[in-house]
Amino acid sequence: MAPPLSALVSRTLTLNPHLSRPRSRGGVAPLIPAPAAASAFRLRATAITDSSPPLPPPPPYPLAEVFPYIAAEWETIAKGWACAAAAVYCLSRAVPAAGRLPRVLAAAGGGVGAGAAVDVAARGGLALAAFASARAAAAYAQQALLWEAALRAAGRLRERAFERLLERDLAFFEGREGVAAGDVAHRIADEADDVADAVFSVLNTIVPTSLQLITMGIQMVTIDPMLSFLAATVIPCMYVVIASLGKRLRQMSKEAHLSLAMLTAYLNDVVPSMLTVKANNGELKEMLRFQKLARDDLKNNLDKKKMKTLIPQAVRATYIGGLLLLCAGSIVVSGMSFHAEGFLSFLTALALVVEPIQDLGKAYNEYKQGEPALERIFDLMRFNPEVNDKPSATHLQRVNGDIKFHDVTFRYVDGMPPVVDGVNLHIRPGESIAFVGPSGGGKTTLAKLLLRLYHPQSGIGLNTSKILCICLHLLPSAQDLAFPFIGYLNCICSYNMD
Repeated sequence: MAPPLSALVSRTLTLNPHLSRPRSRGGVAPLIPAPAAASAFRLRATAITDSSPPLPPPPPYPLAEVFPYIAAEWETIAKGWACAAAAVYCLSRAVPAAGRLPRVLAAAGGGVGAGAAVDVAARGGLALAAFASARAAAAYAQQALLWEAALRAAGRLRERAFERLLERDLAFFEGREGVAAGDVAHRIADEADDVADAVFSVLNTIVPTSLQLITMGIQMVTIDPMLSFLAATVIPCMYVVIASLGKRLRQMSKEAHLSLAMLTAYLNDVVPSMLTVKANNGELKEMLRFQKLARDDLKNNLDKKKMKTLIPQAVRATYIGGLLLLCAGSIVVSGMSFHAEGFLSFLTALALVVEPIQDLGKAYNEYKQGEPALERIFDLMRFNPEVNDKPSATHLQRVNGDIKFHDVTFRYVDGMPPVVDGVNLHIRPGESIAFVGPSGGGKTTLAKLLLRLYHPQSGIGLNTSKILCICLHLLPSAQDLAFPFIGYLNCICSYNMD
């Protein structure tokens, strides 16, 4: 238990970052209550680099990294795909019914047997309407379930990204890795929604679109193999158009994501600093900066939207070319026996084949738009923390307040001069220490080293144990350290503002 308030011992340490540290016998500079020159040490603001082992290269396809999050929703996905199979079955039954309907209607308009033909036409129309209604209901259930799975997977990814963000070293949040806070918020909040769109497009393509494409292709071959072969020649052309334009769309989407992230980061920086902007008459300068960022974002988004509009039109133009080829083929084979009923069924099946091909193109575009978002979110999660627990780390049951800084050395970059060099300090249980000094004097740095927010090279002890041998997660939760640290930072802020 800490001694009563009357028994507390108070000391004041003055830090001066502008003086070189004195040398004492044995090369140790004691930090004692004395004038500034006696306890000074130098802080050098340098960039931090990660000395951890190199990270493995990311997979060539970002979808491989998001697969575990998708697999966790396998039950919902299976239900959606079952509904897709039901929708495709209804289509396969509706195609022959649609082909027979004109012949039945023509017979119903004749004089002989018109009554029976009307009954047949009515039953055929009801059957076609029933299949169409069942297909619509199954398609709705399919998309609702797949959207649920995609959004849940994106939500899991968002939670994991934030969890990994909390595991990052403090240097990342202090801007030493070149990522603005607004950019980080944009990745987790906005770009996770783009990931959901990309995941849905993939889930909606793997089984539903493939099933419809295969089923309608079989229907076409069953009706007329020759015309099916002629119609199939246009499908590779569609895939070439989709793939070539999709690569360009991916690059445009990446540029649009970056420009929006820069705009968000700028707003997150300038809005809380409006007092500084107005005090320095910087409204015009900030307006010009905002206009440049906003216009860059407008240009990139406009290019992306134009490409998204162009791709379906290009696929449709290829489809029209395929129809012209089909008409030419029908003229070539006109000498062959070909019924109007079969030809209408064939055209219906062909239209239902082109529909999934267009859906495939749209899904490919959505995935290419979401791919940069996937890469940026996983880039946020790929890191090796510098501050880690040793395998033999000690679990402290209680902190008694005995803190020792013995020749503490700390540097941001290996091979560079230390930013904290040879600091000595002993804080006994019950003592109250006040750090006084100008901004940059090292007051906050000492507290961060004590809580292992940075990794000191050597020299800090707590409860007679080396701080590097204490479990990291136990330090900030210790009330004897956390609460004084909060008050200490408040004092630092007040002093620096004065």
